[in-house]
Amino acid sequence: MTTPPSDKDKDVYVAPRSIFTCAALRTLRLVYCCLDDLPSSSSAVALPSLDTLHLTGVTGGNRAVERLVSSCPRLAALTLEACAMVTALSVPADARLRTLALRCCHDLAAVVVADASELRAFEYRGAVPAGPSFLTLHGGALTVSSCTLDFCGEEAVDPLHLAGLSDMLRLFVGVERLHLTSARLGFRGALWLSPSAFPAFTKLRHLELTGMLPDDDDDDDDATAIDVVTRILERTLDLETLTLFFMPEPELEPGTQKFYRAWANITVNKYYGHHEEEVQHGNKLKYDKHVSLPVPDTELHCLRKRVKEINLVHYQGGMAQRMLAKFLLCNAPAVQEVCGEFASGPLFVQIKLMEEIKGWVMNKSANMMFF
Repeated sequence: MTTPPSDKDKDVYVAPRSIFTCAALRTLRLVYCCLDDLPSSSSAVALPSLDTLHLTGVTGGNRAVERLVSSCPRLAALTLEACAMVTALSVPADARLRTLALRCCHDLAAVVVADASELRAFEYRGAVPAGPSFLTLHGGALTVSSCTLDFCGEEAVDPLHLAGLSDMLRLFVGVERLHLTSARLGFRGALWLSPSAFPAFTKLRHLELTGMLPDDDDDDDDATAIDVVTRILERTLDLETLTLFFMPEPELEPGTQKFYRAWANITVNKYYGHHEEEVQHGNKLKYDKHVSLPVPDTELHCLRKRVKEINLVHYQGGMAQRMLAKFLLCNAPAVQEVCGEFASGPLFVQIKLMEEIKGWVMNKSANMMFF
């Protein structure tokens, strides 16, 4: 479906024009294709049956992409990935999207969906938006049931980015499944500065938090992790499944700024397919039986009454991770399933961590699985 690259640009392909007038085409995926010369007439670009469109690294800018999107009246699934030339996106009302994914389009500053009444799933991977005007969903986002937000780069700490983070989260307060990725697990820096940035998710049943949880970020790091997760759980009263994915700490020179920059690199590597290698090489399994693990005596409604499943993924046994795991498991009498996936390391260390986790589980008849 593509032609060889031109001499002008060896990395970009020119798609045959016949593709854009194929009435029977249902799915179209264009990867590093040139859309600069996309015909402007409606008869030259018409895809009446297309329901899935995936664009990766295409050229042509806003007008070309919007021209292509507007030619698909039955479009239900749209994905933009690494489209560096796209700075704004407008989805017309006749496209009743059910899924929308925006990945690594780092210059994308504004997205408007004219009719989001049928939107069910939303995915975003990129920096925290600067300000509250990044995403506009006309018709409301209350129908969205699944949301994935993967924020790369530095955490939101200034007022502009805190507003952008809060605004994006508030768009999806009605979701049942939420996956949040940030440099530090649970947006710890952002929520510590602005607790109200995380709204109440009244319908949320499944929550996954992905990020790093270092032991030596600051002197109060361990307590902060528990405090921030507590603030999140206080706003998810009907939560049933909680998953914590602990990203490994990269090898870095001293300095907080380099710490976040390395996280951004890990996120980019994930996009280019090296995520698994980064995870495996970054893990450092540890266990210190002599360390004290004090946790606050706090009761949370969702932990006491609702949470049935807790998953700990790439658990490395650092003090901060152990304290957080102990706090959650020792306050979850209703839990029915606990799953622990350990970082790569010696088997005897994994066994020690497994035995410790089993000891924290209040419901001894719960199904416990370890990998």
